[in-house]
Amino acid sequence: PGAGVAAAGREAEVQPVATGALAPRSAAVVAAPDLPSPGDPAAAPPPASLLARAAAGDLAGPAVRPDRPAAPARPGPRSQLREPTPVAAAAARAFAAPARPALPLPIAGATVPGRSPARRFDRGELGLGAADSPSIPAAPPGSLLERAATGPLGPGAREPARPASAYSNRFGPAKAKALEQFGGTVETERAVADGLRYLASIQNADGSFGDVELFDAKYGSMYVGKTALCVLAFLGAGHTPVSGTEHSRVVARAIARLLAAQDPATGAFGDSSSYGHGIASYALAECHGLTRDPALLPPLERALDWILQNQGPRRDRRNRGGWGYFSPQLPPEDDYARVSVTAWMVMALESARLSGIELPPAALSRAREYLQLSFDAPDGWFRYNHKPSRLASAWPTLPASTPAGAFCLLLLGSDAADPMVAAALDYTVARRPEAYRRYSDDDFVLRGQGNVYFWYYGTLCCFLAGGDAWSQWNERLRTVLPAAQARDGSFPPIDTYAREAGDGRRDRSYTTAMCVLSLEVYYRYFTPLLLGR
Repeated sequence: PGAGVAAAGREAEVQPVATGALAPRSAAVVAAPDLPSPGDPAAAPPPASLLARAAAGDLAGPAVRPDRPAAPARPGPRSQLREPTPVAAAAARAFAAPARPALPLPIAGATVPGRSPARRFDRGELGLGAADSPSIPAAPPGSLLERAATGPLGPGAREPARPASAYSNRFGPAKAKALEQFGGTVETERAVADGLRYLASIQNADGSFGDVELFDAKYGSMYVGKTALCVLAFLGAGHTPVSGTEHSRVVARAIARLLAAQDPATGAFGDSSSYGHGIASYALAECHGLTRDPALLPPLERALDWILQNQGPRRDRRNRGGWGYFSPQLPPEDDYARVSVTAWMVMALESARLSGIELPPAALSRAREYLQLSFDAPDGWFRYNHKPSRLASAWPTLPASTPAGAFCLLLLGSDAADPMVAAALDYTVARRPEAYRRYSDDDFVLRGQGNVYFWYYGTLCCFLAGGDAWSQWNERLRTVLPAAQARDGSFPPIDTYAREAGDGRRDRSYTTAMCVLSLEVYYRYFTPLLLGR
């Protein structure tokens, strides 16, 4: 395609990446994850909360590069780079609760120059561990989210997975077992460890990742989405603000930075786009699910309200239930919902549901309907959007839309035998990674090659579907990505999304976080979530 088509066709799916007022909900008991309770008498003596210390600027230390100072606030109406708001400060104070004891990770390597070694899996410790931990007290009331009646999400939906099991594979012997069972290797886990150490080494002094001054007229402040992606990467390997593990300080500082950027009135995260808001909401929801910390609940619920307020309807039935571009301070590009934006919102909402937050009954079923209406049966793919100029172009869809749409349908109750999911799996597996390098624009869009974002959703989709699709995809994933990692643990930026996200020689946080998230897939999801298999 010519330059004009290329410019019109490259409506990015993930540039790092942002619903009316709802009745307050009552307090409810939520099941505890497989973690020690804050009140466990066996817990270590309670140090000061890492999040409280992060909000007070007390965690600068060796985990932060000294040559990456916090940037001054941008003047004008877009400025969200400020001292922590009273709301964020209150959240940080409330976060000051007794810390849980450190949770050892089964695969660890010493910090040495270059690539760090990782010991082999201990096959003698593959049991699921000790008895269930004590339950967590009821969540505090005051949510703006309506407590919905438990019910199906739509045709074919399954019962919600227990929050207690959602993240269990990230810790202890269960993690080693998941790596063995689902095809992880010493090399994939070494790549994860080295990638996280690289990310920790480039964290900004204010806890963010990326250039806080990088602002795009379409995507807003890139640092919000990049910071949230990095948080998800650390959480995926079991590092939380209270885990007492190698990167707890890094996660605490990053979470505090996201909370400081959130507008207390709207719940929006700074002047980021819907991509940044969705990923930041997803990161908070997952951190809340892992830690059950009540201080994260109010900002999370504000973020979810903002998502719900911006979900359809639109006049065009095919757009109803989906999400497009929205931001308090950025003009929407158009009125078309996008599968790419919708996927981040579904993951944020589903993660919140797994953490014990009950959503309005129609939210996820409407999202499901939008995804089903986005499926293009003649071609076996999911449309990026329904915009006529997009559909008439040389690139009628963008590749990540297809595994993203299928992955979300799997989350919402479909299984691998669903015709839409099956067609999407065929599309995705046919485009599995060949080599980690730059490709032409046509190969990037039409074949998904050199497209780290497509690889991320392809990994999630094929893993959740299982079977031959996962075997074929994982055969490439676990060899192509680890072999491409640089000696400092980073992954070189190779695609247009990395350029738009601001990745370069000194900052590869977007590309590295996406690759690490893909390589964590073996244990990011606990097997009861894979009922479709």
